[in-house]
This record gives sequence, C-alpha cells and structure tokens, in this order.
Amino acid sequence: MTLAGPGAAAPRRARTDQMTSAWMVAALVVMAVGLAARNALPQPLWTMIHVVTLGVLSNAILQWSWYFARALLHLPAGDRRSGSGARARSVAFNVALVGLVAAMWTASAWGTVVAAGAVGAVIAWHGLALVQAARTRLASRFAVVIRYYVTAAAFLVVGCVLAGFVTVAMFAHGAPAWLLAARDDLTLAHALVNVGGWIGLSMAGTLVTLGPTMLRTRMDPAAVDAAVGALPWLAGGIVAAATAACAGWMPGIGLGLLVFAGAAAVGIVVPLVREARVKAPRSYATWTTSAGLGWVVVGLVAVAVGAFTAPDATALRDHDLPWLAVLGAGGLAQVFIGAMTYLMPVVVGGGPEAAREGMRVLETGWTLRVALRNAALLLVAVSVGGGPGLGTLWWALVVACYAVDVVAFALAGARQARARRTLAGAPPAPLPEPRTTSGDLDV
Repeated sequence: MTLAGPGAAAPRRARTDQMTSAWMVAALVVMAVGLAARNALPQPLWTMIHVVTLGVLSNAILQWSWYFARALLHLPAGDRRSGSGARARSVAFNVALVGLVAAMWTASAWGTVVAAGAVGAVIAWHGLALVQAARTRLASRFAVVIRYYVTAAAFLVVGCVLAGFVTVAMFAHGAPAWLLAARDDLTLAHALVNVGGWIGLSMAGTLVTLGPTMLRTRMDPAAVDAAVGALPWLAGGIVAAATAACAGWMPGIGLGLLVFAGAAAVGIVVPLVREARVKAPRSYATWTTSAGLGWVVVGLVAVAVGAFTAPDATALRDHDLPWLAVLGAGGLAQVFIGAMTYLMPVVVGGGPEAAREGMRVLETGWTLRVALRNAALLLVAVSVGGGPGLGTLWWALVVACYAVDVVAFALAGARQARARRTLAGAPPAPLPEPRTTSGDLDV
C-alpha cells in the first residue's frame, strides 16, 4: 500500500531538511578552506570531520530515520508521535551542535563536555521516541529497520560520553595522567562507535528498504531475515572494536571491523546485489549509492589491515586518517548523496510531474559526475601515503563534484517548487515505501 493513493492529496508535513542543506553548504566551505589553508580553521581536522558527520549526516539521519519510521509504522501526519517531537529534536540537536563547535574552537573543556552531553541527550530522546512509536509494532516484519535506528542511537550516546573524556584530556588543565595516556585509544573508540555504530547502522538499516525502492524492484525475499540476523553481529563487531581500542589492543580493532564488514556483506550487500541483478542501477541515485558502498568496503578493509600492523593507537590513527577520509568522502557521502537524490523530490512534493521536473535537474550530466568523482577518489586512494601534492588536487576535484551536487539540489528544489505552484491542485508525490514480496507494504 501507499500512504497517499493516486489522485489523493497527501497531508504535508513540516520540512526539517533545511538543517541538512545548511550544513552541506557549511561543509563545502570548510572543506574548501581546509584544502586551501588548513591552519586557517580552529581545530581544523576536528572541524572538517564533524561538520560532515554531525552537521550533514547526523541531521539527515534524524530526519530520514523518522521519515521511514512513520512510513513503515503507518503513523498519520496528525499523530503526536510523528510531528512536533521530531522538529523539537532537530532544533535542539543543532543548537547543541553549534555550541559544541564554539566550545571546541575556544578550547573550553566544560563547554565541550556540556555540548557533547546535550547532543547525546537529544539522540537518546530520538531513540526512545522511536521505541515508543514502534511499541505496538516491534514484532512487525519491517520493524528490523527501527531496530537498526535505535541501536545506532545507543552507539552515538556512548560516543558522546567518550567525546567528553577525550576533550577533557585535550583542554582541561590538570587532567589525570591516566586520561592523558589513554587519549588516542579513547579517540579511536569514539570514532568507531560514531562512524560504525551511529552512521553505519543507520545507513545499513535504511538501505534494507530504500535500496530496492531506488532500483524500482521488489525486495529480495531473504532481505529482512538477513538484516535481522546481521544486526547482532554488526553491533557486536563495533562493540568489540571499540573495547579493543579502549584497551589499547590494536589487532582486536581489526577483528571487530572484519566481523562488522562480514555481517554487512551478508546481511545488507548480498540482498542488494540480488535485487540489482533483477533490475540493474540506471540512475544517478543508484549508481552513486552503489559506488559509495564499494568505497565503504575499501575503507573498512584498509583500516582493519592497518589495525593488525599498527603498534599502538597513535600509529593506527596516523595510518587511518587518509583512509577514514576516503571512507567518508567516497563511501558514506556518496551513499548519502544517492539517497538524497532519490528522496528530495518527495520532500519538495507537488505530484509526479513536478517531481520529474526536479529529478531532471538532479540528473543533469550524471554519468560524467559519477565518473569524475570516483576517478578522483581512486587517484586519492592511490596517492595515500604519498604526501601532499597531487593528492590535494584530487581532493579538490572530489569537493568540486560535491559542490555540483549541492547546487543541483538547490536548483532542483527551486524548479520543482515552481512546478508545484504551477500545478496547484496536483497531489504531492506519495512517500516511497519498499517494494516487498508481502502484502504488508507493497507498491
């Protein structure tokens, strides 16, 4: 079923994607400044990483995890669980995030602890709200997606606690010696639970249902069971890797990441490959998402291999930084751009004709854009460890490709909005739901 039948005007919900859009612009500015003059930014490395992971990706996760929860749980627009609470969380999260950036830039130990705690509190609120919304449907076949989102939220709460310890070690005068000695270990654990747990699990859960919808095919019959079986292994791999990081045992990080990668391959990627064999990727959204998944695999393997050979956390951090950048820009960011390309016309609304108008803008020159970005990423990967020079040039090309995406989103939104006004009275595009083999959610 769909949430809005043909010819019926679906109720419009307040948009929260403006936060994500604003942080996308901020991320481009920060990346451009970082490439041109890295020392011009306060806390340059932290800023470049967190403006993407917390600013762009976390805002998107807050918005879209709730979006899919509403669709899969069939929450009507007027339901108290699907409205103002999500908007309030979005506002609170961004206030806390701005406070966190300000505290980091001013090297305030207490400020960073309070702001990180506020971020964690908002995400805990988000996770509890998902549990409450799904309390009567947790046994549903598609509740597996909600379980991924709730587990991911728990990981970010843990990540915020670890962030508090790390920032005390960074900024607090008189920080205990044990904390100073453990700073690099805790930083690794913080990165693992935030990137692997929060972002990784959120994206994995979303792709279970969004992947076949983007391909415009039915979900693989084994996809839900595979995802259910994979979740404990995915979570366990991250817990094992983060625990090993806290203990300073580098090979344990590699083992945990390999468990995570194996579970993701069996539980998420294999069903997607089966679905793609039925109907191959033919659009910018699907090709970009596919390329992103490929780079996630490359980045995970590179980091895991480095963990087996690194003598300590400092050496692993130095080895990981270039590969984490590849994992983020090549993997996570491309999956995000692919999903947004498919979903943005739904957010803007206006009916199928208006949505097609927006999609035409989003897909302008898409084959060249996919080829350029991934060729540049390949050159970046080849140049890892080679020092500055050509690597900076390839990174500039990657950033330029993402700048084109941001401009395309803006132009597509404006053109689709104009088409929506022109076609006043046409129904907004229905919320996309997964194509499945059951009668429960079938489009």
